[in-house]
Amino acid sequence: MRRKEVRLRKERAARRYRRVLERVREQPRLLFIERAPLRTAVVVEMGRDGARGRPSGFWRGTEFYRVERIVETRREHDAIYYRVITDRGCFDLRRYRALERWTLRPSVGWELTAELEAIEVKRPF
Repeated sequence: MRRKEVRLRKERAARRYRRVLERVREQPRLLFIERAPLRTAVVVEMGRDGARGRPSGFWRGTEFYRVERIVETRREHDAIYYRVITDRGCFDLRRYRALERWTLRPSVGWELTAELEAIEVKRPF
């Protein structure tokens, strides 16, 4: 009984990996070039995906930018960086935590760090 369960789990994992690999091969490879460096504060709307939220869109002034795809997530000591493709272009978002001076409570802030241009690169395979 135990061997059969292990074999089934391995087969499921192999099928899942095969599907992920096919999806990656279908998607175009993107090359991002920084068009303009920014340090603009934005208001981000979060969507609930499981245990933690992911940015589903952000307000830049009075205009709303809907996030269509999160290409990359990078975590550093003091911030989390998201490279996103929106309906109006590509951007780098930064989520940072700062302590309030008097209460020492952490607060979360968002800012745009760069406006990017995406160029599709054809895959050799």
